[in-house]
This record gives sequence, C-alpha cells and structure tokens, in this order.
Amino acid sequence: MKPTPSISELYNRLESILKNDLNLSDADMSRVVDAMASVLAAQLKIMYLYLEDIKNNLFPDTADTSENGGELNRLGQIQLNRQPYPPTDGIYKASVTGISGGIVRAGLTFKSNDDSKSPGNLYITDSAFILIGSTGIITIRSLNAGPDFRLDVGNTLTATEPLIGVDQQIVVTNIDQLPAAGESIDLYRQNILDSIRLEPQGGAKTDYRIWASDAQGVQRVFPYVKNGDAGTVQVFVEATKIDSIDGNGTPDSALLTAVQSVIEFDPDTTMNINDRGRRPIQAILEVLPIQIKPVDILITGLQIDTPDVRSSIFTNLDTYLFDVRPFIAGADLARDKNDTLTAVKVQSVITDTIGNINSFTGFKLFIDGVESATFTFSLGNIPYLRDVNYS
Repeated sequence: MKPTPSISELYNRLESILKNDLNLSDADMSRVVDAMASVLAAQLKIMYLYLEDIKNNLFPDTADTSENGGELNRLGQIQLNRQPYPPTDGIYKASVTGISGGIVRAGLTFKSNDDSKSPGNLYITDSAFILIGSTGIITIRSLNAGPDFRLDVGNTLTATEPLIGVDQQIVVTNIDQLPAAGESIDLYRQNILDSIRLEPQGGAKTDYRIWASDAQGVQRVFPYVKNGDAGTVQVFVEATKIDSIDGNGTPDSALLTAVQSVIEFDPDTTMNINDRGRRPIQAILEVLPIQIKPVDILITGLQIDTPDVRSSIFTNLDTYLFDVRPFIAGADLARDKNDTLTAVKVQSVITDTIGNINSFTGFKLFIDGVESATFTFSLGNIPYLRDVNYS
C-alpha cells in the first residue's frame, strides 16, 4: 500500500486540480479554492488514515487489540480459539488445627506471613469448613491475581480476625492453582503468528511449540530428541519473566506440569475426548526447565560515566540478550537464527547506546564466569545479563 500522504500534500494536489480544471487566476484561487481545498484535504486525510487502519488490522503482526478498536483479539480467537490469558488467582489447600466442631466461616481472610515471598497479601475462604477432629484442610483463594500472590508449600498465614475453636495460623499444604500474570499482547501476538507459520505435523518440533503455548506463563519452548535415546523428546521450557522464579525465565514445577498436561491433551474440554490427544504414542516426554547462563560485561575507560548512561547500557544489553536463544532446526527459520553471542555484537550494542559523543577504551565478555569471544546457546541454555561492571 502506498504511503499515507500528509495534509499539506493533499492540499497542494487539490489546489492544483481545481485551479487547472476551473481555469482560475491566483486571485480567484485565494478567495475560492483555499477554503475548499483545506476542508477536502482534511477529510481525505481521515479517509487515508482509515484505510491504513484497515490494512494494519488485516494481519496479526500489525493489528490493534479490540480494546483499541482493532482485530487482534478476533484473529486470536480464530487462530488460537481463545482470548489473551487474563491474570489468574492463586488457589491453595491449607491445614488448620483446633478442636472438633471449630468453624472456619466463608469469607474469612488470612494474611500471608513473613515466610512467604510476598508477605502481607490477603487470601479468602469461599466456603465454610467445620473441623471434624483436631485438624482439617481448607481451600483459600488470593484476593488478587498475578504472581505477587504466589505461596509455596509450608508457607504460613494468619487469620485477620479472632477465631473460636480454630488456631489463627494455617499452613499451605498444596497448590491447586498457581497465580500467573496476564498474557502480554506481544506474546499473544507471537502465539498467533506461530499458529499461522507452524503447520501441525503430528509430533514434529513445531507441534510441541504450538501445544506448549496453551500453558499460561510460557514464553518459549525448545524441543529436542534426547541424545542417545531417539524415543525420548525433551522439551525445555522458558517462562515469561514475570512468571519465572528468578525473573530470568526459569519456570517453577507447576508450569512444567502445565506444559506436560497441554502436550498430552488439548485443554479445550468442548472437544471430543478422542480428538484431544496430542503426544505421539511412541514418544516418551521429558519436560525440563531451561538452564540460564549468566553474562557479565566489563567496560573499561567509559568517557562519560553517569547513572543514566549505565542504566541505558544495562537496559539495551538486557533487551538484546532476550532475543539470543537456541536455534531449533525444523521449527525456526534460518533467517531468524540468533543463537550465538559474540563479543563483537555485544560491543556494538554498547556503542550504539552511548552514541558518537561517548567512548570506552576496553571491553570484555564473560559467559558463565569464563571470558569468551563467542558462545553458542543450545539444548535449553539461554543467556541472562547478570552484571555490567566498570573500571
């Protein structure tokens, strides 16, 4: 599609056409055409922008969300049969102690204690529970959604009001549903594109990527045939940063279980059970966490060394490393291959960040603590930026 013209360009076109077709002098033009051309140019600009918006919303890589009047959600419903995953509540089983007949009422709230990752969060009981004996198990739900409300087995919570016949403190014994962040629009868009580009093939590498995207919290997966065991498929799982246990993509056990589940069965329960099976019958499945490799940078002699410059360098390097990932032959296009980290590439990111007015005299790249000029990531190994040091 041709570029959208500016209002000034549209105005000049209309002015020229009207002047020539009506044989008007410059004096007549100033009285008659100026107002007409100005109004028509503005209206035509709106039409061009509308056509450009229609064009953009034909394709998922440029479409706007439905919230912004676009068609991305509709395209996702067609391709993925779902909307973006919303953030989810945490649902947990917890043990209570007390005397027989003690009551935990519905709507009772508990506050997480200091032994949890996020102390001070509130959780609620949706139904009442009566103790039979001195112990029992209740179900609690986080009052808000998202990873800030994660609890681990063994974490304690305290009731926010006095209880009769039941101890104030409860202990988490099981995780029924782990709270997860909502799916980002960028990840939702990428999942739509993958579903279009990657054709189902009955158990090929592309299928494992498509299947795994049905588990909320997955950023990418890297499927391999296990070395020395052709019947075993290893799927390395990278979590989204916000849903990872370390902020660098390492998934927790609940996400690994979810990935295994969606690889075994399509989560769409409206389908016939005979149509939901996914994993090839001959394949042994191993779902594993990715292994993160720390990357450290040493910059020597930075000429203009300020907190803002350092922050920009770290941010841009972190963004660059996020795209350096193992290449999966048969699932990734050769043109998109970006599995090798080199000192030259990293140095160019720093140079582009600081611009021509700044410079540095020395640079070193360390991967997993070892100085390196080049390193290729494979078999579920991914980089993360640990430190940028200066001397």
